[in-house]
Amino acid sequence: MNKGKKHNWGLIIITGALVFYIGTVLVRQQAIIHSQRQQLKQIQENIEQEKELNEKLLRQKEEVASEKYNEKIARESLGMVKNGERVFVDVNR
Repeated sequence: MNKGKKHNWGLIIITGALVFYIGTVLVRQQAIIHSQRQQLKQIQENIEQEKELNEKLLRQKEEVASEKYNEKIARESLGMVKNGERVFVDVNR
């Protein structure tokens, strides 16, 4: 018998199972990483949209606080006029 060519089948099977297990774990982790990257991308897009909305609302807030806006609302909605102004009414309407 040739003792130099004797294989340890138990060690080969355990090594093969370990390599298979590590391979499946790596594939699963890649799928999880891909999914989380997609979620991160969506969250970043949502953040950008919310920042734009926030900027728009801040501009509206500044506009509403201005004297010009208050005067416009008073004229259009409430029909108010400044002292000394003349109001013309279209009788054809």
